[in-house]
Parts: sequence; structure tokens; C-alpha cells
Amino acid sequence: MPITVADLTSHAQLGLRIVWADERAAARPWSWVHSSDLADPTPFLGEGDALLTTGTQWSNDDDIEPWVARLAAAGVPGVGFGTEVIRDGTPEALVEACERHGIALLEVPYRTPFIAVTRAVADADARERYARVRWTLETQRALALAALRREGVAAVLAELARRIEAPVALVEAAGAHGEAPETVADAAHRMLAAGRRAARTVDGWSLQTVGAPGSLAGVLAVGPTTPDDDAVRAVVTSVVAMAGLAPRALHSSESGDAGERLEHLRTHLARLLAESDPAPPLLLELGDETAADLLATLRAHDSSTGEQLEATLTAWLQEDAVAEAAALRLGIHRHTVRARVRRAGDVLDRDLSSLAARAELWAALHAEARL
Repeated sequence: MPITVADLTSHAQLGLRIVWADERAAARPWSWVHSSDLADPTPFLGEGDALLTTGTQWSNDDDIEPWVARLAAAGVPGVGFGTEVIRDGTPEALVEACERHGIALLEVPYRTPFIAVTRAVADADARERYARVRWTLETQRALALAALRREGVAAVLAELARRIEAPVALVEAAGAHGEAPETVADAAHRMLAAGRRAARTVDGWSLQTVGAPGSLAGVLAVGPTTPDDDAVRAVVTSVVAMAGLAPRALHSSESGDAGERLEHLRTHLARLLAESDPAPPLLLELGDETAADLLATLRAHDSSTGEQLEATLTAWLQEDAVAEAAALRLGIHRHTVRARVRRAGDVLDRDLSSLAARAELWAALHAEARL
């Protein structure tokens, strides 16, 4: 989850103190933290950006109220005031203004540089971001394995519901797997009758058609989820792909051993990845040929330049794509890691900032290096 005031104050080494924050203000997430002593820093702030300041911009306390009001209008969730630089303590006018506008107020002691607070927020964001990447990959693998069970589609839906902690149903023309509210089921039947690929939201449920236009297999209905983020959407897309393009492998009435059903899924998934826009994230490991091509490209580049892109990417993925951790593992500077990752993206013609590209690269390296 995004970092909050409570998370920051749990870092004892920072020495931060909450001056004011009610329950609502304390729960607001900090997407980033910036430092500025500008009279109006709002042009440089986005929604969810907190602000650190020493107060040099205020000629007197009358300047504080309008300054805080501008921050509130910009969606700033919190302010950290650096003490012992201009003032010995936090100005009372700042406390009152933050309380009026619902902005959490922290006191930052002189011994704590603002950059340390920024780093704490950045580190927390990195940990959360790549924890979600790992969760996505693990969930997609679990869904693929569920598709091989004799229960078929029912096993996939049950696994999806368990992983995202939300109700799930597949509404078909003749019935449904799972349960959905009547309003949701009615909307799904209307989508099937229209015969077009579509997605919509009904009473907090997300509905997405399954199958090709003119021959829809059903509508996947997913109840409200927490968090509703890219990771959850990625695994839902995976289930849409599996249910729509490999129905024989998913339904329990079909015969065949697990190996045949897995091969059926692989074949249809390859076609899905080629035809989808945007393509859904990877469900299964890459085929040997694709993995070999990726590794051959990396190794040819490393051989001619000595850049060690393969070793760097391996460490980078082992550390959940956190450059600092990969740099420690390799004994090089973090900027070198970032530069090599960017270079590898150019060499492989892939955007390694995307989940799908990292999943593909992970699978290719995993096939040989066993990450």
C-alpha cells in the first residue's frame, strides 16, 4: 500500500513527529515527497505529493494560511516542517492552517535531511511496486495451473476470487459459473446479446466480454477489489484470455491428460498475444525458441561490448527490479545498473518499465539460469 504518515513515523531513525493529523489526514497516501521554500510551489506538485519546507518563504505568519490553502487545493496530503533552520519549533499558525485544511503536519528535526525523508518514501514505493509485480507473476502461474484441474473453469474462477479477494462469476448465455447480483447478471446478458467485445462497470462490478466478436463465450464479472490496481487488472485479463481462447482446455467435460490441456493453452495463448490490443501479460513460461532468441541477443551484445547485460538483468530481476539492491549484489554503482537496463531494453527492443516485458525477460532468463 502507498506510504502514509504512520509509515513514515515508524522509521525511528528519521525522528519525525506528528504535530497534527486526524484519522482521515493520517490515512491519505503520499505518492511522493518534494521539498520547496517557494511562495507557491503548487505548479510543481501533483495530486498526492507531500511537501517539506523550512518556511523561508513566509515574511510573517500571515503568509502561512494562504500558502496552506494553495497546497490543499492542489491535493497535497501532508507537510513536513524542518525545525531549527529558520524557527526553533513549528509555527502555531502552520498547525492551525493545516488542521483547517485537513493536511497532516510533521515536524522534521534539524538532524534529519529532507533527502532522507524523500528516500524513505521512494524506497517504500519501490518495495510496493515490485511486490505487486511478483504477486502478479505468482498469481498468473497459479491460474494457469488451476486451468489444468478437472474442475476446469470453476477452478480458475475460484483461484482468481481467492487471489484478488473478491467475488467472481462467468456469465454465459445458458447459465453462470459463480454468483453475481441480478443487476450484474442482467447487464452481462445484454452484453452477450449485443455480440460485441465490451467492458463496463455495474454496481461496482467490472464486466468484460470473453471471446471474439460475434461468438462471445460469456462475460467475466469481478466484484469490487482492494486494491483495484494494474496488478489485479493484469490477472483478470489473463482469465479473460484463458476462458475465451481455450474453452476446451478449461471446461471439465473435456477429456485429455494434463499435458495435452497445457499444450492447448499454450497454442491459444500464443495466438492471443499476437492478436490482442493491448496484449495481456504472460501466463506461462516462454517457449524454448523465444527464450533462446532473447538470450542469444543479449549474449551477442555482451560478447561484442563487454557490457554484461545478461548478468545485470539477472540480478536486477532477482532483486524485484530495484536498481540499488541489484547494485549491491553486483558490487557496482546503481546508476550503472540503470544504464545497463536501459541499454538492454534498446538491444532487445522492449520497454523494460512494463510488467509484460519484465515477465517475458524473467521467463527467458529463468529457463536457463533458474532465478
